[in-house]
Amino acid sequence: MRRFFFFAMMLITSLVTVAEETIEAANASTGEPFIAFLADEGQGTNILNKARGATVMTLSSDFDYIFYLTAPQDGWWKVLEIWRVGDDDSEVVLEGSDTGEYWIHHSALGLGTRNYGSQELCLREAPDEGANAIYTFNKELLLMPLDVQGDWVKVKVDGYDIIGWIEAEWLCSNPLTNCC
Repeated sequence: MRRFFFFAMMLITSLVTVAEETIEAANASTGEPFIAFLADEGQGTNILNKARGATVMTLSSDFDYIFYLTAPQDGWWKVLEIWRVGDDDSEVVLEGSDTGEYWIHHSALGLGTRNYGSQELCLREAPDEGANAIYTFNKELLLMPLDVQGDWVKVKVDGYDIIGWIEAEWLCSNPLTNCC
């Protein structure tokens, strides 16, 4: 029993570590997946066959979803995988696209900030620690991902016309819990 408990704890620890590191390691320009959650609160969220293309699927608003994304372009993200999360985590079958591709607009996606202790964070003009800060905040925010470069993510603040870069380590891609 002790062995089982030890191995179970090791597995849980490794899964949590992988989830937290995935967003830090994401780099859409090299094809590594970028992870975000569905933040759209509408009647359903459309998945298209190409950026600005035709709707091929509509996700139910009754569930929470996590997206594995790549290739951001002009506000659109190419979808690699979609997972319905909650009590019965399951992969959503991507179907219906005549192009073999699936796309979602950034405005439907979300990332939470990880300043749970009211740490002061800022959005910068460029993906660089030395770049000018354009927006400073100390409360948790919902951000929509626009682009990614290495360990930096270009985001738009939900509900505002504020766009800037933030280090990925300060972001959480889990819709159900924080990333502590």
